Amino acid sequence: MNSVLAGRCPCSVWSPQNARLRKTMIVQKSWVVVVVVALAGCESLTTIKVPAESEIEVPGSAAILPGNPLVPEQVFPSDAISQALAQSIAQSFDTAGYDKDAVDSLKLTQLTMTVTEPNEGNNQVRGLGFLEKLTISLAAEGVDAVVVAESDEGVFDGDPGPTEYDMPLTENELKQVFVAGDQMDMSADLEPSDPPNFATTVLFETELTIVVNVFGAVS
Repeated sequence: MNSVLAGRCPCSVWSPQNARLRKTMIVQKSWVVVVVVALAGCESLTTIKVPAESEIEVPGSAAILPGNPLVPEQVFPSDAISQALAQSIAQSFDTAGYDKDAVDSLKLTQLTMTVTEPNEGNNQVRGLGFLEKLTISLAAEGVDAVVVAESDEGVFDGDPGPTEYDMPLTENELKQVFVAGDQMDMSADLEPSDPPNFATTVLFETELTIVVNVFGAVS
């Protein structure tokens, strides 16, 4: 059963009964003229890479053992995974600040998840095994959702699972989504596995590659 996770602070939602979880967070875009492209000389197109990152902390299963006064839906922040991705992409757009008329192409070219402190002593106790599958999409009003990244089957298997994962990217063009309006919707369609045994901090790193038309950047 799918459920839509609304964009809010990571106050945590976890439901083992839900086969799929979905969260949408509005990513605001600012239409700012890019000064740097004016320095591109005779080249009409300039490629710029815009990195961004954010972290989330996933609580360990001890927080939801029997006897805990909070029910599982209140203590496991499955929606924080989607929020971290939305924040990371939002930071990229805020940093880019391109006039939509100047953008010739826009693609997501990196999405990496890393467990920051996987070990206790010499033993790995933290990983990405609390995930089953993850699909990332971007959409805008009047434009169908475009899938930009989707995890492989079984890649998160194991306990505690892998400590780092580069999400396979579709390389789908996002220009039509970017220019469609004043906001974009980032959706993370998540199939959860079991909660981790230990509290786990995950770093999300993204990179947008933007091709700018110098002549289109003049307001």
